Amino acid sequence: MRDIIRASLRALVLPPMPDSATAEQLAEFKKALEVLAERFNLFSALSSLPTGIPSLMAARMPLDSPMGPAGMIEVQHPLPATFVWIGLTALGLGLGALFQVGVARQLAPQAELPSGWAVWVRFILFALVVYGGLTLITAGSLILATLATLILPIIGIGVAFLALSFTFWLAIYLAFTPHGIVRYRLGVLKAMTESVLLVRVNLLAAVGFLGVAFGLSWLANQVWILPEETSWLSLLAVVGHAFVSATLLAASFAFYQGRREWLMAVRQKGMTAMSPPQSGTPSGEG
Repeated sequence: MRDIIRASLRALVLPPMPDSATAEQLAEFKKALEVLAERFNLFSALSSLPTGIPSLMAARMPLDSPMGPAGMIEVQHPLPATFVWIGLTALGLGLGALFQVGVARQLAPQAELPSGWAVWVRFILFALVVYGGLTLITAGSLILATLATLILPIIGIGVAFLALSFTFWLAIYLAFTPHGIVRYRLGVLKAMTESVLLVRVNLLAAVGFLGVAFGLSWLANQVWILPEETSWLSLLAVVGHAFVSATLLAASFAFYQGRREWLMAVRQKGMTAMSPPQSGTPSGEG
């Protein structure tokens, strides 16, 4: 993968006469690609979104370890790298399915949960929906932003901002889709629908919970990345990251389960109140 990313880096050239801001942004982008070329590891796909296993090292992609330099197998061509990435992503979704089923079983030991294979298949379908949707949103927003920039640059910036805002809120509304698949054995579309409904009804609570969860995860990660790659303390950081990630995932299942059961009770009560009274023959007096 290193040679593939470096080939992409060499293909990235400056415009004929760029302004200073564009030249600076392209230079920073090239630096980021250089760092990525040195560190990129295809095994990071095991922790891919939206339901892969949480991993600290997938984000760091270290070159060294306490036992010495990390061993590497270089993938030279894009096609094999693509197949390896797809395979590792699918494997990561399967491991994530087993992990989430295990967490859900601790919160609801008496519940009838789906098998890991069933969750794995639904997670793959959900990932295809997510990646396909992101591709369409990205392509559409780029086309609209480019056309808007030809009219007025500020409009292009506004289009990009709207696309980012739409993606952010879409992620919020679909955040509990995996929980419905795992905890209540829902299909992908049904789980997505119920996630949207649950967030819409509990918007402030859902946004507050997700904000606190992501904030705690981010703050904890700032601590876990403090040890050097060659320090044995990095092993402690991996354990700490696993503990915090599992705790936050369990908290999200508890939040989803409580809110969904409340929502189902309210809907059932409303349906009962709206149903017509049963007709019966009143008892008459002799």
